[in-house]
Amino acid sequence: MKKTSYWSLIALSLMVIMSSCKDKNKDDTKEEFKKEEILSNLADNYIIPGYADLQTRLNTLSDSWNTFVASPSQTTLDAVRADWQTANVSFHRVKLIEVGPAMNVGLGSALGTFPADTAQIETNITAGTYNLATAENIDAIGFESLDFLFYGSDCLNKLTNSSARRTYATDIISKMRNEVNQVVSDWSTYRSTFIAGTGTSSTSAFSVLVNAFCKDFELAKTAKLGIPIGTQSLGIQQPAYLEARRSGLGKTLLQTNVEAVHDVFLGMSLSGSSNGQGFDDYLSALDKGSLSSTIDARFAYMESQPASWSGTIENMMASSPTTLMDYYNYMQGTVVYLKTDMAAAFGVLITYQDNDGD
Repeated sequence: MKKTSYWSLIALSLMVIMSSCKDKNKDDTKEEFKKEEILSNLADNYIIPGYADLQTRLNTLSDSWNTFVASPSQTTLDAVRADWQTANVSFHRVKLIEVGPAMNVGLGSALGTFPADTAQIETNITAGTYNLATAENIDAIGFESLDFLFYGSDCLNKLTNSSARRTYATDIISKMRNEVNQVVSDWSTYRSTFIAGTGTSSTSAFSVLVNAFCKDFELAKTAKLGIPIGTQSLGIQQPAYLEARRSGLGKTLLQTNVEAVHDVFLGMSLSGSSNGQGFDDYLSALDKGSLSSTIDARFAYMESQPASWSGTIENMMASSPTTLMDYYNYMQGTVVYLKTDMAAAFGVLITYQDNDGD
């Protein structure tokens, strides 16, 4: 019996040692994943090129606007509108990166707040003096204000016959360019700080990025779709809250927003030509491959749906409100996978607040 117990003890000890080694190897595999690879891939292949593209698009918009100012016509206004749309789409590819330089200048709010306060815009134009950097003008600047000036009722006549109106549009575009130029410049030095910020403290670049990622998706869900279709007003539609309502670009901006969040999740380059390290790879390394696949599939579905919608979101609010509500609910269901499951897997605390019950 003693001999049997002795060898049984040896066998048990070996099993424990082997199991410990297996667990250690498993932990080592997780530790081998370098979050620096996610951050460096995003910085070099998505963020920095994205801001550079936005800078270029705004410069082009400025040029076409100057052409209109020199020679107002429907043709030159149409060129301005086309460049405004291109620049707005470019902005929607990077606005979720509310980290570092963009956070410091409040780029998302400065360029993307909607709807525009048209009364404040008209007051500023009439006064001829204003400070576009003040809080009272946050709804009177950015892409949405240009949507009002470039697409509003009788806008060609108003722009042609009002130098004050043209000056106001010039000042908005100049402000946008200056802020994006600052972000582009600051990223040249912030890049190393961003890549080194792999910790999970609330101030680390990785944690701030995860928070910005989740927050931007929630804002798209709530502001671009939920509020207009009535989810915050007992089912009563609120078309006045639609983004880019006058131009009808809102559907494109919603789709671009979803695509951008998906691309960052996958670690795609801005051009879509390469797939580097992203949040999906980190989830897989953490044995969360099923969660990664679920998030990927949900984003793919959300990207494809708007292409099948007929007309603008406002058109859909009248013709197919159920389709929009179903899409909103699907987005809301996706929030849980990002804000709860993914963030928890990463060990990141969600620090922002939302007010829609998610």
